[in-house]
Amino acid sequence: MFYTIHMLAKLKEEAMGLSSTDKKPVDISLKEAYFKIQKWYQANIDMARSRNDDYGNRSAALIEALPQADLLTDLEIRAILGEVIYGNLEWAYHEDDGEYKMAAYAHGALESAGISWSISGEERDQLKNSALWPHLMISRN
Repeated sequence: MFYTIHMLAKLKEEAMGLSSTDKKPVDISLKEAYFKIQKWYQANIDMARSRNDDYGNRSAALIEALPQADLLTDLEIRAILGEVIYGNLEWAYHEDDGEYKMAAYAHGALESAGISWSISGEERDQLKNSALWPHLMISRN
């Protein structure tokens, strides 16, 4: 079977979740986690650009579109946390800011809030009104 380097990298990324030894923030709000994630991705946007592929371009466009947390609804923040877990920001799932991995922020905030990263059909319809919609992986389905 023939795989491109991109396909192999994607398979590796999908197979890798947080391990039981990865620490996660406890009692972190959605907005706090979003702030940490936004700050890290904006500081490291060149990592996305250096991929030189469509995925990297979509990721960079999303990173550039990320507004301040207080301008977003909790649903929009959940969508961004989902992008870290399964979408256009997943390439940095295991990257960290010296404190926690990006995925640990996402999972930690969702667990603290007692909600899932999964977006329902109704929530998806609500997100269509968001300026972030064109940049979300779920907009492509």
